[in-house]
Amino acid sequence: MAEKLASEEVNYEPICPHCERKIDEVHWRSMKAFHAEYMFMCPHCRKVLGIGVRKSALIN
Repeated sequence: MAEKLASEEVNYEPICPHCERKIDEVHWRSMKAFHAEYMFMCPHCRKVLGIGVRKSALIN
């Protein structure tokens, strides 16, 4: 069985893994890809931070 990871609430601002600038907002756009709904991007360098997937797509 997998070991549970510790978690902690923090109060610092995240930085973009690409341009290393502070992220105080995230831009998104709708997608029509298979099982994906949204693409999240850094507002400074416009590189992709992640893809949003519908939970129902993972169940089916």
